[in-house]
Amino acid sequence: MVQIDEKVKAAMGDMRCFNGVNWTFMRMAVYILFMDSRIGIGIDTGGTYTDAVIYDFNEERILGTAKALTTRQDLAIGILEALDKLPPDRVKEAGLISLSTTLATNACVEDKGGRAKLIFLGGDKDVIGEFGSQYGLPPSDEIYIQESFTHFSGKIDRELDWELFEKGIEKEFGHLDGAGIIEIFAMKNNAAVEKKAMEVFKRKFDIPVVCGYELFSELNCLQRGSSTLLNARLFPVIKEFLLAIKKAMGERSITAPIVIMRSDGSLMSEEFASVRPVETLLCGPAASVAGGTWLANEANSVIVDMGGTTTDIALVKDGMPVRVTDGVSIGKWRTFVHGFYIKTFGLGGDTAIHYKYDNLFLEDYRVVPLCVAGRKDPRVIENLKKLVENYTAHSFYLHEHFILSNTIKDPARYTEAELRFCEALKNGPLSIREAAAACGTDIYNFKMDRLLKEGVVQICGLTPTDIMHINNDFSSYSREASLLGAEYMAYNLGISTQELCDRVYDEVKRRLYVNIVKMLLENQDKHYMKKGVDGEAEYFILQSYEAAKKGNKLLGLDFKTDFTLVGIGAPVHIFLNDVAKLLGTKVLIPEHFEVANALGAVVGNIYASYSVEIRPNYTNAGITGYIVFGYNRKISYKTLREAEDFAVQEAKAGAMDEAVRRGAKGEIAVSCDFHKNEGSARGGAVHLGTTVTAHAACSLGF
Repeated sequence: MVQIDEKVKAAMGDMRCFNGVNWTFMRMAVYILFMDSRIGIGIDTGGTYTDAVIYDFNEERILGTAKALTTRQDLAIGILEALDKLPPDRVKEAGLISLSTTLATNACVEDKGGRAKLIFLGGDKDVIGEFGSQYGLPPSDEIYIQESFTHFSGKIDRELDWELFEKGIEKEFGHLDGAGIIEIFAMKNNAAVEKKAMEVFKRKFDIPVVCGYELFSELNCLQRGSSTLLNARLFPVIKEFLLAIKKAMGERSITAPIVIMRSDGSLMSEEFASVRPVETLLCGPAASVAGGTWLANEANSVIVDMGGTTTDIALVKDGMPVRVTDGVSIGKWRTFVHGFYIKTFGLGGDTAIHYKYDNLFLEDYRVVPLCVAGRKDPRVIENLKKLVENYTAHSFYLHEHFILSNTIKDPARYTEAELRFCEALKNGPLSIREAAAACGTDIYNFKMDRLLKEGVVQICGLTPTDIMHINNDFSSYSREASLLGAEYMAYNLGISTQELCDRVYDEVKRRLYVNIVKMLLENQDKHYMKKGVDGEAEYFILQSYEAAKKGNKLLGLDFKTDFTLVGIGAPVHIFLNDVAKLLGTKVLIPEHFEVANALGAVVGNIYASYSVEIRPNYTNAGITGYIVFGYNRKISYKTLREAEDFAVQEAKAGAMDEAVRRGAKGEIAVSCDFHKNEGSARGGAVHLGTTVTAHAACSLGF
């Protein structure tokens, strides 16, 4: 049992509770469990920057902040640079390293990640083919599907054909980074088939694998399959991140324990995260929300975090971040991951700027800004000078360059052309013409999509960060490279360089406005929350943006909100003031806004929940009893009271066990809530079942 000192007891007079758990108390109690240390370090590794914060839990005060470029070829380099900018004497005192990252988020938005495959036992090819893509699943021929002999009730008629299973997976999984296994009715039979399949798989392959039952207990097999496959794709992403953190800590002799933020703002141990990386899906954005809420201290606000790759928007009501009810959705993926209600979309300082004919637009993915590439290698600037000196309009983006960001570890997985291209990039950046020539082809037949998707190669191009350099809003890198790239693009569009810069800034503000309004609509109206904002509604929002800018005298189309826009992330202050004016509200850019994500990572707590279902047993005589699908067992009772008592016991056991797996030690606070499902028939109510959910919370224990 953890002893609580008088300072924490005194703080309990100002406590806010959610689901029976006192989050203020949990945050303040964290430092008690750090043995003799009261210092924590928060590190956030994003697609562009790595941020660090050193925090005193006793005084609730930031002692230092740091920012460094994320070094994708070796994440440890950027992490070390950020750590070395913190007060060195306080770093040595750290009793906790708390992490967040947008690497998983960015992998989903940009459709990247490791090579993985899903085993779907009992799946129907036609159903998966028709509906699977709605959840992010690939076509059914890219999934291993085999018949299982189970029923919705959980009854298993006979064993899976394990000999067929072994032969079927033999040639399909050896070259992958990870695998996932689900069985259609696993939640009704204690995952007996999934567990056996895992045993067989592990005997044949030495690659990370996870079963759906280990991750989620919900019934929708397509959404569970999507979540499990995504988890498998994220194995190498999180593994690389954790190895980099340990390498950096080792080089600075830091021995503090490591925890990682989950998508719901709580924390988990590194061991838990390595098995369930999908839990980090929105951990970077969740850290930003936690940090932004902490810094702003606004009861009602819209947190807007613009990074290098993505922008994350979250809603805070009555001082608490709003949470999703049916799982996190991001990019093409619909998952069962629990988390804050966060809208993530591809917009950041490093978003690629492109054109088609006379239209300028922003992509959904990031590239390395020309200003960064130009400072690192002068050949980029020399190539751009030659391009500008010999203006030639072209449909290809001739100003863009390729750079090598990671070394190939397994050459057998790549084609000869891909290997030749990577070898050529070892000598430095190549323009698209130089890259095509190095591969013995022309720009029209030059294709290296797989290397880009897997992060082996990156593109350098024009970005909002470059426009910030031209407008003197940012000055850390080569303004010359930015200006040359903008001049070339402006020539292709038939406009001046300044007009190009103005149009880029306006496009960034337009995207912010549209996505903020979409999120507010979804939270205000159940129709939009369930169905999403469709194309026609989005067109109306776009029209309102133009009307708000220009002032439409014929018909006002303004959207207004009383919620404060809280801006965090390095570039957001340049754009958010104008967006707030259009929405008729105020904007707040708090102190330390640029490292709010790293702060959020270090002020978290551990939280877990577990649900147990009670189903009535109907016969011709009515309800004759109740079946409880418990933590690890299924038991029948004659009365609802008996069934509910057992369900509470099982739910609490499941939630506490999950909290311990995530790293909780000491006293764990647990609460329960009931959700009764009812239908109507012949004018009366019909009891369809009851779901009992236990919520367990604890501060970190070491």
